[in-house]
Amino acid sequence: MSAIIEHRSTQAMVKRFWESLNDWAEVLSMDDPHGDYLFRLEERVAKLERKLDALQIQSRATPVEPPDDRVRQSQP
Repeated sequence: MSAIIEHRSTQAMVKRFWESLNDWAEVLSMDDPHGDYLFRLEERVAKLERKLDALQIQSRATPVEPPDDRVRQSQP
């Protein structure tokens, strides 16, 4: 008999815990324009950082020729 009571008590605790989790899930899914803006901003910054890294790698891999010191004269 005590096992049945203990089982029901455990079920009740799990149910209350699950309901509290659902409440938090609803709260966290609320529209948060400020948080959404910051999240999108963070994504854009990460994208720019990846592009910058790729450009830096590309610039290191591309040989650079010395500048042409000859002065080009325009023809009339």
